[in-house]
Amino acid sequence: MDPLVITVASTNVNWTKKNSPYMPETPQEIAEDIIKAYEEGAAVAHIHARDEKGNTTFDPKYYRKIIEQVRKHCDMIIQISTGGPPAPVEEKLAPIRHLRPDMASLNIRGTLEEIEYTANTMKELEVVPIIEAFNREMIESANDLIKGGLVKQPAHFELVFDLVTESEKTVLEDYDEMIRRVKAIFPGSIWSRNRGAHNQFPLDVATIMLGGHIRVGLEDNLFLTREQLARSSAEFVKRVKHLSVELNRKVANVEEAKELFRSHTE
Repeated sequence: MDPLVITVASTNVNWTKKNSPYMPETPQEIAEDIIKAYEEGAAVAHIHARDEKGNTTFDPKYYRKIIEQVRKHCDMIIQISTGGPPAPVEEKLAPIRHLRPDMASLNIRGTLEEIEYTANTMKELEVVPIIEAFNREMIESANDLIKGGLVKQPAHFELVFDLVTESEKTVLEDYDEMIRRVKAIFPGSIWSRNRGAHNQFPLDVATIMLGGHIRVGLEDNLFLTREQLARSSAEFVKRVKHLSVELNRKVANVEEAKELFRSHTE
């Protein structure tokens, strides 16, 4: 089984310090949260950008501020998000065109024309797409992109589950859905999972045992337990790393994560 790659996602487009005093809102805070997560074992940084006032933005200069700060401390794999508030496709692609990150999210939402254009742009720029799949229908759409040559193999799927504010599903319901999605992805693909609301912990255990990879952080969950707010994304990373060690699966460092993705990132 491949070593476990842990991705950190430090901030999303909706939550603010009103939701949690620990939510990173400025470029400096986001970079600091990523660095702390790296120190606990994260190899990949999934990045949404915010400006100095905490507003979500696709302006490349704010992504650059975050990435430059992270790069001063470590050589993590950089993954830029194209998800977030409604915006023209070119606006979402601007930071990818300007900064050429290692990876970027390919959100299977919008029109087929927009999805194919985004996938083709990433292919031309040699940026690895991370296919964000919120359900099995999105996986089937992504499989068509792979069959059509717009996404190279091994493809990378990110299986996105519910936020705490969205769901009260049972562990069994989420586990069953996860298995269905894993079986649906294109053969030979790499997969990762994030979220799961209050079921995140048991889903992390199952993901580790099934050979998947994991994304955690304050973008995906504010609570370390039902009653305890996480003080940083690093706390989630530390917990996942401990779980993986207990389950006898090595956690990938940055070089090992790059090696796993090498067939696609070179």
